[in-house]
Amino acid sequence: DTAVKNTEQQVFSGLQQDSATPALDAYCVDKIEQAGSGKLDRIIGRDREQRMLVEILCRRTKPNVIIVGEPGVGKTALVEGFAMQMLAGNMPALLQNAVLYELDTGALMAGASYKGEVEDRLKKVINDCKKLGKAILFIDEIHALLDSKGSYGNVANLLKPELARGEITVIGSTTEEEYRKIIEPERAFNRRFEVLKVEEPADTACVKMIEEVLPGYCDHHQVKVDPAALPDCVKLAKRYSKGKKLPDSAIDLLDRTMASVRMLGEMSQTELQRWKETYDQLLESKAETDELLWHYRTLEDKLSPILWGSLKEQPELDDAMALEELQQRIDSIFKELEEYAAIEREQVSSLELAAVMAAKTGIPIGKIQAGEKEKLLNMEELLMKRVVGQNHALKTISDAIIENRSGLNKPGQPIGSFFLLGPTGTGKTELAKSIAELLFNDEKAMIRFDMSEFKEEHSAALLYGAPPGYVGYEEGGMLVNKIRQQPYAVVLFDEIEKAHGSVFDVFLQIMDEGKIHDKLGKEGDFSNALILFTSNIGSEEIVQYFERKEIPPSKDLLRIMNESGRFRPEFLARITEIIPFSPITEEMAVNIFNIQLKALRHSLERLGMQLEISEEAVKNLALNGFSSKYGARQISGVIRSQLARPISRLIVREELQHGQKLSIGWDTEKQELTWDM
Repeated sequence: DTAVKNTEQQVFSGLQQDSATPALDAYCVDKIEQAGSGKLDRIIGRDREQRMLVEILCRRTKPNVIIVGEPGVGKTALVEGFAMQMLAGNMPALLQNAVLYELDTGALMAGASYKGEVEDRLKKVINDCKKLGKAILFIDEIHALLDSKGSYGNVANLLKPELARGEITVIGSTTEEEYRKIIEPERAFNRRFEVLKVEEPADTACVKMIEEVLPGYCDHHQVKVDPAALPDCVKLAKRYSKGKKLPDSAIDLLDRTMASVRMLGEMSQTELQRWKETYDQLLESKAETDELLWHYRTLEDKLSPILWGSLKEQPELDDAMALEELQQRIDSIFKELEEYAAIEREQVSSLELAAVMAAKTGIPIGKIQAGEKEKLLNMEELLMKRVVGQNHALKTISDAIIENRSGLNKPGQPIGSFFLLGPTGTGKTELAKSIAELLFNDEKAMIRFDMSEFKEEHSAALLYGAPPGYVGYEEGGMLVNKIRQQPYAVVLFDEIEKAHGSVFDVFLQIMDEGKIHDKLGKEGDFSNALILFTSNIGSEEIVQYFERKEIPPSKDLLRIMNESGRFRPEFLARITEIIPFSPITEEMAVNIFNIQLKALRHSLERLGMQLEISEEAVKNLALNGFSSKYGARQISGVIRSQLARPISRLIVREELQHGQKLSIGWDTEKQELTWDM
């Protein structure tokens, strides 16, 4: 330890001959020097924040600021923009000769082997700042200095007396979560700073920000960007980049896409040629289907997602295909890939951005590219393909969503809040899944809460967060956490009548303002979400209306809900629409059976087998899985037990093989299925 300390002192004595501030040179980075050498990007659209930053730094007492914001909003970029302004001399008289250094926390920690060495180094940095007189110290991730469990110990204790005396000026940056958890409880430290909040920019401002930094990326990648693609870049990043905020998420997507485009031009043709040589060798050696398929999949991994995104149809190949058919498909795909690889791409377009985002998220590129207008105008028809017999419900929801997307509704509110009323097994949850897939391109874009889990008051508190002192307080509210992870989603509150009454206070806020804060102060934004409530209340009365071929009027539905005593008038008044679901009839059950049978047909087709089933067999099986009490819930079980399991036995016993057709009929006398291959 003594030897290490002596070595460091020798290094410092050597530095001191050349510099009056050796600690700053060793453990800090001169931001103004970086700005002068062109290492920093200019920023626009943050004039208000920059003005506030300068005003705080010009205070007589406590001229210290903590920049707080979500990851990716541009906290560090704001300080870099401030350094550019200092270099240009656009500063008030108080800051004209000031210097700006960033504390390099990595250098501060590196090689520190004995207790107190990090504190000693930081003390030297502070002393050097005091020598310069007008030195501003920028500490990125300042919460790390306060976290006693972290690598630095609690070295921020050194800063407290200096800040109290006003002898140094500090700019810190941190996220809202770390500020709340670590900095806010440290009252003595926190009160020396003024908080400057940086919010996520609007889409139009974000496009301007990207335009400002774009030349640097174009020079680096030697690739241009189509200006018309920038708004699409922002939309894609906002919708699909979870856990990141604009503008960083959009710049990341653009940077990654530009790198992919450049690599595509330089590498793809060579990779294709190498792959083709190995493929030809496999054909000469009469390779089997599984070998060819494995070799084809190596090409999928090697080539750019942009090249795969260029294909007219996304190929689906599997080991159930015949060898000749597989060869033909691979040859045609390869030929198409060669043609696309030969095209010189001079600039990044929306297509390339969508292809890269599809590769990152796993969502098919066709869904990402699909135009929203076309989807909205055909929404009713598209939903009818999955939800049977609920035409009134589908039309009502489609009309409300189109109204929202047209911009006629109040800004900030959810897309809509609908109450789905009706018997069990009529398609309420299936409708929620269908809307999630249609609106947000993914059936998993659905946040579902089973409200029977929130019967007691203490369990209801989990939605908006446990009170201070209780277990789970630090985790925040379940509802806020989930909507922050998936801001574009269908939020389904299933069997809402079973929830505790205190839950409705949360719903009032969501439907009225489109926002909610949990006990930790985190904000959940529902302005891009669709809210659905489901309930079985009044099912018998609703069934009677539909039996009379009538659709229950809104005033009667309101009366049913009021009479139940479960729902407050102010809650019902905020619902966009109460939608009744009609009971499932025998005819509907047959249609639902046919829709669910498609999955089994598709599985058999992949194995090279065909399934033919008579209308009589379909009708009897459908009615087997239908009941007036449970609706169509049992139909999937009937398909599994009566069809899928017997067919799987035939396949395993090799009685049903590739290229064969299975015909299923109905024996009226024996009242059972007939099987013919």
